[in-house]
Amino acid sequence: MSPFFSIIIPSFNAENTIITALESILQQTFKDFEIRIVDGLSTDKTLEIIRGIDDNRIIVHSDKDKGIYDAMNKGIHYAQGEWLYFIGSDDYLYNNDVLQTLSQTLNKAKNHVIYGNVLINGNTGWATDRQVYNGKYSFQKLLKSNICHQSMFYRRSFILKNQLEYDLKYPISSDWDFNIACRLQSKFTFINTIVAVFNAGGISTGKSITEPFLEERKVKYAHLYEKYKPNIMQRLKYKINALIKKVIRK
Repeated sequence: MSPFFSIIIPSFNAENTIITALESILQQTFKDFEIRIVDGLSTDKTLEIIRGIDDNRIIVHSDKDKGIYDAMNKGIHYAQGEWLYFIGSDDYLYNNDVLQTLSQTLNKAKNHVIYGNVLINGNTGWATDRQVYNGKYSFQKLLKSNICHQSMFYRRSFILKNQLEYDLKYPISSDWDFNIACRLQSKFTFINTIVAVFNAGGISTGKSITEPFLEERKVKYAHLYEKYKPNIMQRLKYKINALIKKVIRK
């Protein structure tokens, strides 16, 4: 019988953090999951640490890859669970009941993508330390900023049916492009709960790498920008709300 969750962890030289990520999963009150670790041939003690844990729900795949999104694509095809969940090797689930809480919603879900929030640990450049990121998304909001994949659950059959995968030409924002592609095929469901702790310091932190998606999205999804462009009344509402917040701060 297939597990309910496939939890996919891309890893490379994560000896200092992988145990925290794994313990946050193994200590869950909900037990019906597999953990697919997709490792890029780590040269430190990452694999030794993982293989030192006696739990047959942990399955290790270690071979050369082209980066985190290549590992995530591999994870999709290795996975056997009903729902896919991706978490970084330096992140961890928020508490021991997260999967139990989410499973109740996922069991009844009609939509194919479910998401919540993450708690930010450190300053990322796009979010601040201890911020709960980032609430409910309209399509318009998704075109402007991404949902953290550490807060998202994807129905595996939906991903496979639509042949969705991460585009490797986007080294930082392929998950953003992936989420827009998913949203074009299915509405999302938001759950107002913190799913995971997102640690600053990964590839999405800062702007040291040129990211073509930041410009290409305006061309690739130009028809959507026009479709979801705010009308005059919406723009007026935004300005009034901004003015009210400014007055309150004073």
